[in-house]
Amino acid sequence: MQMRNAILLLLIVSTVSCSPKYVTPGSDVKISELADADISKLLANKPAAEFPVNIAVVRLQSPSYTNHRYSNRYNPQPEPQDKFSMILTRDAEEEEAFNKLAQMEGVKQASPFNRLLLPYTYNSIKDLRLAAAKMKAQMLLVYTFDTQFFVDTKNYGPQNVIALGYLKNKEVKAVTTASVALFDVQTEYLYGLAEATATQKKRANAWKKLDEVDNLRIDTEKKSFNQLIGEIEKMWKGVMQEYAKK
Repeated sequence: MQMRNAILLLLIVSTVSCSPKYVTPGSDVKISELADADISKLLANKPAAEFPVNIAVVRLQSPSYTNHRYSNRYNPQPEPQDKFSMILTRDAEEEEAFNKLAQMEGVKQASPFNRLLLPYTYNSIKDLRLAAAKMKAQMLLVYTFDTQFFVDTKNYGPQNVIALGYLKNKEVKAVTTASVALFDVQTEYLYGLAEATATQKKRANAWKKLDEVDNLRIDTEKKSFNQLIGEIEKMWKGVMQEYAKK
């Protein structure tokens, strides 16, 4: 009996160890840490944008960010001083969202960053503001995703490895929080913040491919991003009421 149990355990371990490995996505970036560290300077910042405005839009993640379907080609080997990486690939939902933002009252255009206008190094909001200024934008909208995986009750952090064999008959949950900050390009004044969280669950009965796991991440990020657009529209109404000249 002991021999049989040992063989069974060996087979289970072998199945899990030989099964495909899914690597959880990298982490978000703390937008608040990218702004000027001088508190007195931040408090002295004043809004300078005149409406209607052009808005430059950029997605940032942690310096070493990657996910199953993306490799950071622009900055594949982050330097020790890097505070973030820039995600320059976009899906259809993001393109549609930019068009929706451009239709808001007081907005002339909402455009994603152009790779050709980026500086060689970028480590702060100031660097991003410089690129936005080259785009003739008066405001800079920065957003990021924080996606976490839970298998039953265990939380797998960023860039963690999960064997597909281990997921059999377990509940897998993905939780994504999408966050955004809106800055003045000229002065770094912070107009507002917004965020939205989405959750998706699936029981992994028959997952055999890594794409099947990653689809859960993609669906959750799309859901949170769509909710974030609604929060941005609410935030923008407040910005218009407070800062747009009548």
